[in-house]
Amino acid sequence: MRNFNSKLRTPNPPPPSPSKLEGREEEKGFTLIEIIIVIVILAIISGITIKFLTDSLRVYTMTVNQKTLFDEGKLALERMCRDIRDARSITGVTASSITFVRTNATAQDSAGETITFQRNASANTLEKVKTSPIVTTTLASSVSSFTVTNSSNEIQLQLRLQLASGENVTLQSKVYPKNLARDTTYKNFAQNWQEDRSL
Repeated sequence: MRNFNSKLRTPNPPPPSPSKLEGREEEKGFTLIEIIIVIVILAIISGITIKFLTDSLRVYTMTVNQKTLFDEGKLALERMCRDIRDARSITGVTASSITFVRTNATAQDSAGETITFQRNASANTLEKVKTSPIVTTTLASSVSSFTVTNSSNEIQLQLRLQLASGENVTLQSKVYPKNLARDTTYKNFAQNWQEDRSL
Protein backbone atom coordinates (compact mmCIF):
# COMPACT_ATOMS: atom_id res chain seq x y z
CA MET A 1 0.00 0.00 0.00
CA ARG A 2 1.23 3.38 -0.92
CA ASN A 3 1.24 6.08 1.58
CA PHE A 4 -0.25 9.12 -0.11
CA ASN A 5 0.59 11.35 2.82
CA SER A 6 4.30 10.91 2.19
CA LYS A 7 4.04 12.96 -0.97
CA LEU A 8 2.42 15.80 0.88
CA ARG A 9 5.02 15.97 3.58
CA THR A 10 8.39 17.22 2.61
CA PRO A 11 10.99 17.03 5.36
CA ASN A 12 13.07 19.85 3.89
CA PRO A 13 11.01 22.41 2.01
CA PRO A 14 12.81 24.06 -0.89
CA PRO A 15 14.22 27.56 -0.21
CA PRO A 16 12.10 30.48 -1.35
CA SER A 17 12.91 32.03 -4.68
CA PRO A 18 14.89 35.32 -4.75
CA SER A 19 11.86 37.22 -5.99
CA LYS A 20 9.89 36.23 -2.90
CA LEU A 21 12.79 37.26 -0.64
CA GLU A 22 12.96 40.70 -2.26
CA GLY A 23 9.27 41.19 -1.69
CA ARG A 24 9.63 40.34 1.98
CA GLU A 25 12.51 42.76 2.43
CA GLU A 26 10.40 45.54 1.02
CA GLU A 27 7.72 44.78 3.55
CA LYS A 28 10.17 45.15 6.51
CA GLY A 29 11.00 48.58 8.07
CA PHE A 30 9.13 51.88 8.40
CA THR A 31 8.18 54.54 5.96
CA LEU A 32 9.43 58.10 6.27
CA ILE A 33 5.94 59.28 7.29
CA GLU A 34 5.84 56.75 10.14
CA ILE A 35 9.26 57.83 11.42
CA ILE A 36 8.28 61.50 11.29
CA ILE A 37 5.04 60.79 13.19
CA VAL A 38 6.95 58.89 15.91
CA ILE A 39 9.49 61.71 16.21
CA VAL A 40 6.72 64.31 16.54
CA ILE A 41 4.90 62.26 19.21
CA LEU A 42 8.13 61.70 21.17
CA ALA A 43 8.94 65.43 20.93
CA ILE A 44 5.50 66.36 22.31
CA ILE A 45 5.79 63.86 25.18
CA SER A 46 9.33 65.06 25.96
CA GLY A 47 8.21 68.71 25.95
CA ILE A 48 5.34 67.99 28.34
CA THR A 49 7.65 66.00 30.65
CA ILE A 50 10.33 68.71 30.67
CA LYS A 51 7.75 71.42 31.41
CA PHE A 52 6.32 69.36 34.26
CA LEU A 53 9.79 68.81 35.75
CA THR A 54 10.84 72.46 35.44
CA ASP A 55 7.55 73.65 36.97
CA SER A 56 7.95 71.19 39.84
CA LEU A 57 11.54 72.35 40.43
CA ARG A 58 10.46 76.01 40.36
CA VAL A 59 7.66 75.39 42.89
CA TYR A 60 10.03 73.42 45.13
CA THR A 61 12.65 76.18 45.03
CA MET A 62 10.02 78.83 45.76
CA THR A 63 8.69 76.82 48.72
CA VAL A 64 12.19 76.31 50.17
CA ASN A 65 12.99 80.03 49.79
CA GLN A 66 9.67 81.00 51.39
CA LYS A 67 10.28 78.69 54.36
CA THR A 68 13.83 80.00 54.78
CA LEU A 69 12.54 83.59 54.86
CA PHE A 70 9.78 82.67 57.31
CA ASP A 71 12.17 80.87 59.67
CA GLU A 72 14.69 83.73 59.60
CA GLY A 73 12.01 86.38 60.14
CA LYS A 74 10.30 84.43 62.92
CA LEU A 75 13.58 83.95 64.80
CA ALA A 76 14.45 87.66 64.50
CA LEU A 77 10.97 88.72 65.63
CA GLU A 78 11.08 86.36 68.62
CA ARG A 79 14.47 87.70 69.70
CA MET A 80 13.27 91.30 69.44
CA CYS A 81 10.08 90.55 71.38
CA ARG A 82 12.01 88.78 74.13
CA ASP A 83 14.40 91.71 74.56
CA ILE A 84 11.76 94.45 74.33
CA ARG A 85 9.54 92.62 76.83
CA ASP A 86 12.37 93.04 79.37
CA ALA A 87 12.68 96.80 78.72
CA ARG A 88 12.89 99.08 81.73
CA SER A 89 12.23 102.14 79.59
CA ILE A 90 11.61 102.91 75.93
CA THR A 91 13.99 105.75 75.06
CA GLY A 92 13.27 106.19 71.35
CA VAL A 93 10.94 104.99 68.62
CA THR A 94 11.11 105.93 64.94
CA ALA A 95 9.30 104.45 61.96
CA SER A 96 12.06 101.87 61.50
CA SER A 97 13.86 101.58 64.85
CA ILE A 98 13.32 101.20 68.57
CA THR A 99 15.73 101.99 71.40
CA PHE A 100 15.24 100.79 74.98
CA VAL A 101 17.09 100.01 78.21
CA ARG A 102 17.22 96.41 79.42
CA THR A 103 16.18 95.50 82.94
CA ASN A 104 17.88 92.14 83.48
CA ALA A 105 21.18 90.73 82.26
CA THR A 106 21.34 87.80 79.82
CA ALA A 107 24.20 85.75 78.42
CA GLN A 108 24.58 88.31 75.61
CA ASP A 109 23.49 91.60 77.25
CA SER A 110 24.17 93.45 80.48
CA ALA A 111 21.56 94.85 82.84
CA GLY A 112 20.86 98.53 82.16
CA GLU A 113 22.32 98.31 78.66
CA THR A 114 20.84 100.44 75.87
CA ILE A 115 19.82 98.42 72.83
CA THR A 116 18.54 99.52 69.42
CA PHE A 117 16.80 97.40 66.80
CA GLN A 118 16.97 99.03 63.38
CA ARG A 119 16.97 98.30 59.66
CA ASN A 120 20.17 98.93 57.76
CA ALA A 121 18.78 100.19 54.45
CA SER A 122 22.07 99.95 52.55
CA ALA A 123 22.57 96.26 53.41
CA ASN A 124 18.86 95.32 53.73
CA THR A 125 19.49 93.76 57.14
CA LEU A 126 17.90 93.96 60.57
CA GLU A 127 20.46 94.87 63.22
CA LYS A 128 20.73 94.81 66.99
CA VAL A 129 23.04 97.59 68.18
CA LYS A 130 24.36 97.68 71.77
CA THR A 131 25.92 100.90 73.07
CA SER A 132 28.50 99.89 75.64
CA PRO A 133 30.64 98.68 74.05
CA ILE A 134 29.22 99.30 70.59
CA VAL A 135 28.42 95.90 69.10
CA THR A 136 26.28 95.39 65.99
CA THR A 137 24.68 92.00 65.36
CA THR A 138 22.73 91.06 62.22
CA LEU A 139 19.43 89.39 63.08
CA ALA A 140 18.05 88.90 59.56
CA SER A 141 19.02 89.55 55.96
CA SER A 142 16.90 90.39 52.89
CA VAL A 143 14.81 92.78 55.03
CA SER A 144 12.80 95.04 52.75
CA SER A 145 11.02 96.91 55.56
CA PHE A 146 10.92 97.12 59.34
CA THR A 147 8.16 99.18 60.96
CA VAL A 148 7.78 100.09 64.63
CA THR A 149 4.76 101.78 66.20
CA ASN A 150 4.33 102.68 69.86
CA SER A 151 0.81 103.19 71.13
CA SER A 152 0.82 103.88 74.86
CA ASN A 153 3.88 101.63 75.31
CA GLU A 154 2.30 98.78 73.37
CA ILE A 155 4.96 98.14 70.76
CA GLN A 156 3.93 96.75 67.38
CA LEU A 157 6.67 95.35 65.16
CA GLN A 158 6.23 94.53 61.47
CA LEU A 159 9.00 92.81 59.54
CA ARG A 160 9.00 92.11 55.80
CA LEU A 161 11.64 89.95 54.13
CA GLN A 162 11.93 89.66 50.34
CA LEU A 163 14.31 87.89 47.95
CA ALA A 164 15.32 89.15 44.51
CA SER A 165 13.52 86.14 42.98
CA GLY A 166 10.20 87.48 44.34
CA GLU A 167 9.52 85.32 47.41
CA ASN A 168 8.49 87.39 50.42
CA VAL A 169 7.05 87.03 53.89
CA THR A 170 5.56 89.58 56.30
CA LEU A 171 5.46 88.99 60.05
CA GLN A 172 4.13 91.19 62.82
CA SER A 173 3.76 91.04 66.56
CA LYS A 174 2.77 93.18 69.52
CA VAL A 175 5.03 93.45 72.55
CA TYR A 176 4.06 94.59 76.03
CA PRO A 177 7.15 95.52 78.07
CA LYS A 178 6.63 94.18 81.59
CA ASN A 179 9.00 96.42 83.58
CA LEU A 180 7.88 99.92 82.60
CA ALA A 181 6.86 102.38 85.28
CA ARG A 182 3.17 102.44 86.18
CA ASP A 183 1.08 105.06 84.40
CA THR A 184 -2.60 105.68 83.80
CA THR A 185 -2.80 104.37 80.24
CA TYR A 186 -0.43 101.39 80.19
CA LYS A 187 -1.17 97.86 81.35
CA ASN A 188 1.61 97.46 83.89
CA PHE A 189 2.75 93.90 84.52
CA ALA A 190 5.44 94.68 87.07
CA GLN A 191 3.25 93.75 90.06
CA ASN A 192 1.75 90.67 88.45
CA TRP A 193 4.57 89.08 86.48
CA GLN A 194 7.85 88.56 88.23
CA GLU A 195 10.76 86.47 86.99
CA ASP A 196 12.21 83.68 89.06
CA ARG A 197 15.92 84.54 89.08
CA SER A 198 16.94 81.47 91.04
CA LEU A 199 16.91 79.31 87.88
